[in-house]
Amino acid sequence: MSKRLFVLALLTLALIVTACAQPTPTPTPVPPTKAPTVAPTAVPTAVPTKAPEPTKAPTAVPTAVPTAVPTKAAMMDMSAVLDKYLTAAADQKWNGIAPAALNDVMATAKPFLLDVREEQELKDNGFVAGSVNIPLKNLLKNLDKLPAKDQPIVVLCAVGHRGGIGMVTLHLLGYTNVKSLSGGFNAWKAANLPVATVASVAPTAGKAPDVDKVMLETLDKYLTAQFEVKWNGIAAPALKDALATAKPFLLDVRTPAEVADQGMIEGSVTVPLNTLVKSLDKLPKDKTAPIVIYCAVGHRGAIGMMALHLLGYTNVKSLLGGLPSWKAANLPVVKP
Repeated sequence: MSKRLFVLALLTLALIVTACAQPTPTPTPVPPTKAPTVAPTAVPTAVPTKAPEPTKAPTAVPTAVPTAVPTKAAMMDMSAVLDKYLTAAADQKWNGIAPAALNDVMATAKPFLLDVREEQELKDNGFVAGSVNIPLKNLLKNLDKLPAKDQPIVVLCAVGHRGGIGMVTLHLLGYTNVKSLSGGFNAWKAANLPVATVASVAPTAGKAPDVDKVMLETLDKYLTAQFEVKWNGIAAPALKDALATAKPFLLDVRTPAEVADQGMIEGSVTVPLNTLVKSLDKLPKDKTAPIVIYCAVGHRGAIGMMALHLLGYTNVKSLLGGLPSWKAANLPVVKP
């Protein structure tokens, strides 16, 4: 090999060695691909995250509170009570007692005489000797002044209207031997029976009987309300005027035989009292419509009026003295 070729080979080898000795260039770092962000679990900071509301226990449904307006269920219960009562009262001939019969009973049985008129009425008109005066509006606040629930009681007022209401009130509270003086104190005087004028017997307090609390409260509110409207009796002349304008519904609660025998006020609808609760479809559907109820002497009229009031009828009156008072005022009757 020539000297020139040998030198050229050495130069070539030197270049190769130099190239191998150069450091490997550092690759430029490539930023890593950003991983998907996962929402971190909240960590309390200086301002605490609002804690979740605790799970509330189910709220109990409150029991319904009775109001002045009876519930439908309560009305159904009252319907059943009154229907049963009117059926039983019919079997007892409505528990009225005539003045002469009361005078005879007083000679032997000595019933408790309960005069439910106002005190001034006794002072002005007299009273039956031995009677105890408890005005009707206060009756249920004075049950401790009455005898036991199975003892004989006769309730009386001026014409029999309040007496009937008082009698029904005591019956519905469980008193089993209560009658009302038919025609009231006025009928007693008209029969020429003795009248006392000095002082009635002061009631003596004892122990009040056990009675149904709900019925007691219902009836006490009823008596208070009735006192405010003067017991919803209507005299024959006032009824005549009302018929010329307001046109009240006339409800005759006598039997068909009585109506056929004694006649009736024209336009009346006959519903015997013992069937009243079962015959409400014969009355106005509107319970605020005016109704006047009547019978033979006013006794059944007062009972029927009270029954309708307790069933939610708000505009019911009873003809004081019944059909005879209508006739006594020279007002017309018709035959059915």
